[in-house]
Amino acid sequence: MNTLLTGSLNEFGLVEVLQVMDMGNMTGALHLRHNTGRSGIIYFHQGKIANCVEFDAMALTLGNVLQQLRMATREQIDQAFAQQLQDVVGMRIGERLIHMGVITPQQLQEALRTKALWTLRELGLWQEGNYEFIASNDIQKLLPYGETPLDIEIMRTTLEMVGYADEWQQLRLFLPDGMRTVCEVAPTLSQPTNLPTRVMALVFLVKRGYNVRRIAIALRLPEMEVAREMAQLVQRQLLIPRPHYEIPQPSTNSKQRFNLPDPAEKLRLEHFALFDLLSRMEQAWQNQRMPHEQLSALVEFINWTMDALAEACRANGTELDPNTLQMLLYRENLSRISSYSFNVVQNHIDAEDFDRLCRGILQGNMAKVEIFYKQASDVLLRILSSLFHSINARVASPRERMENQEVWEAMFEQFALSQ
Repeated sequence: MNTLLTGSLNEFGLVEVLQVMDMGNMTGALHLRHNTGRSGIIYFHQGKIANCVEFDAMALTLGNVLQQLRMATREQIDQAFAQQLQDVVGMRIGERLIHMGVITPQQLQEALRTKALWTLRELGLWQEGNYEFIASNDIQKLLPYGETPLDIEIMRTTLEMVGYADEWQQLRLFLPDGMRTVCEVAPTLSQPTNLPTRVMALVFLVKRGYNVRRIAIALRLPEMEVAREMAQLVQRQLLIPRPHYEIPQPSTNSKQRFNLPDPAEKLRLEHFALFDLLSRMEQAWQNQRMPHEQLSALVEFINWTMDALAEACRANGTELDPNTLQMLLYRENLSRISSYSFNVVQNHIDAEDFDRLCRGILQGNMAKVEIFYKQASDVLLRILSSLFHSINARVASPRERMENQEVWEAMFEQFALSQ
């Protein structure tokens, strides 16, 4: 994990930085920090854009894009999100919507690429702040959730960013806060008027205090289309932009240094006590000498991890579904060792039941003991690894995720050496 490039957006714009990434065929993450406290990360895979995200309470989300593209309704997205709140290490919103039959895998890919492009063109408007590029040899470890890189061509992206910036030079005369602009209805519209139905719907949402992006979501229209229409209404003096919106500064709490949209805030897992958990595992592992003791210890480690996950969820104001572990084992095909199925109750593997199994097998011949030990240790370590990657994916900072990954891999080496 090396920082290869740093600089100021005042001196070197994002379009130029992207061109450097393209020419250098780079893999890594470019972290942008705006002077207002907003932040963004662009992921690169061999000179192409793998993904992009903005960290801010009003940032564009996948749910926003799906509604604007008319692929999903708010009710459908809310239903998928409600499921996700209970199963934070399970399927993500897009996967859940596919499972619900709302969208197809092809539509999800289109929406993900659209979200990345729309986020990039917004980040391209930043003229104040700084950037830092973190290089990595493994994009899968760098990307949250180990997702597949989108591999968006930088040339196409920069052309769209330049065109977007040029258009906003004019639109900002009427919408000074961009997509975050909130307007009010001019006195000339206080009386009934013969406006088109769509304009009347837009005016109704303006009266509710929605900004440009929220209006686009509610109307299920691309936000740039709505921005142009609102700018025309401001120009005609039918709408009046409200005073400049002051963006709240990020929390000084190191675990909350990125502001996220409300849905993402409830799912983030910076509260997960990873280092305390690993320290506890390390101390316990050193005392396990016999094979069955080591296997039983791995079961306990899984249960401890689930306890720490439940505590992190409570810190976010949510409750972990009692079937989370069982669903993960089923999803990852890790619910059994040969003919033995784990007994899972309330997110805990029954350690006593598993210990009885181990003691019974140890009384058999050594060849069967060795085969079982290898199978069992492989499955248990894979369960622990799946839990860690699912939890770590919900940490916003790529640097923090990579640091967690390094510590976790070092712990796994201890398990392997002891075996």
